[in-house]
Amino acid sequence: MSRIPGHKAQKGFDEVLTRLATGRSLSVEDARRSFLLLFKGALSFVKAKSFLLLLAKKGETADELLGCLRAFQSLEKPVGPKIPGLMDTCGTGGDGRHTINISTLVALVIAGAGGKIAKHGNRAISSRSGSSDLMESFGVNLEASTKKMIDAVRRLGLGYFHAPFHHPVFARIQSLRRDLRRRTLLNLLGPLVNPMRLDHQLVGVSRKELVPLYAKVLSELGRKTALVCHSADGMDEISTSVATTAAWVTPNKIRMAVIRPAAYGLRRASIKELSIDSVQEGRLRARNILTGKEKGPVRDTIILNAAFGLLLCGKAKTVRQGITLAQASIDSGLALDILNRLKTRAR
Repeated sequence: MSRIPGHKAQKGFDEVLTRLATGRSLSVEDARRSFLLLFKGALSFVKAKSFLLLLAKKGETADELLGCLRAFQSLEKPVGPKIPGLMDTCGTGGDGRHTINISTLVALVIAGAGGKIAKHGNRAISSRSGSSDLMESFGVNLEASTKKMIDAVRRLGLGYFHAPFHHPVFARIQSLRRDLRRRTLLNLLGPLVNPMRLDHQLVGVSRKELVPLYAKVLSELGRKTALVCHSADGMDEISTSVATTAAWVTPNKIRMAVIRPAAYGLRRASIKELSIDSVQEGRLRARNILTGKEKGPVRDTIILNAAFGLLLCGKAKTVRQGITLAQASIDSGLALDILNRLKTRAR
């Protein structure tokens, strides 16, 4: 992050910082140019950090996220062939609830029920266990080649894509993210830059106001179906305890809704029950769920989220059918089998 940009770019970026400091938002093009400087390493560490913190303080807009995404896409293109029906369950993180890694377990359950998942993820920044931390603790090689992971998607229904390994851009800014140790627009970028071409997405976001913002961006990306969610208990997941604000997304169309979990007859999981203190605890509880040793409300939270994912990717016609399929994925051992086979293929 130490290279100094040219005088013109430097002056333009200083103007961007001034604009943000006074609470004004950026256009898509201004955001694109600014993030291109950041991603290329053309900003000092201090200026890059100030830029992200000022955006977070002001509150990011859909145009700023789109500009960031376009800068990223100009540097990195999707990999591999298009796999029809491909899905991701990666969320933004940053909800501060320190829960078990639900999105990763949901990905395994959906794959066990016949879905095709390219799971994108990273290490924890503000949580106790990121998707990559959990996968690594299970013995999955985070630096397995892209070819191996694409092959895993095809053959197993699940491949795991550790963001810094598959994205040189993310690798360059990992130290910046760790230094910030808080949510920034970069947390919002993760689910949008899966290395593969997606048809479907289940995306949890860290704040309620991000639901329509994120839905707008996903709609413009042309996803066949997507669901953006944030629960009233503060999780970037669908809750079994309280209502969840959601946006159903199809190309150029967004429908806001409220998911009320009582309709599905599942056990209510409190934040305390969902919380973990370490990667090791997260691994133990995840394995207990996958092996059938833990069958309480935490498992039901994973089942409910997986059910909506199965509905999105067309494997279920209703949420109730999705619940049945998700339960069978765990009880039959298929979700665990996919994890074990992924470890072997990713060596």
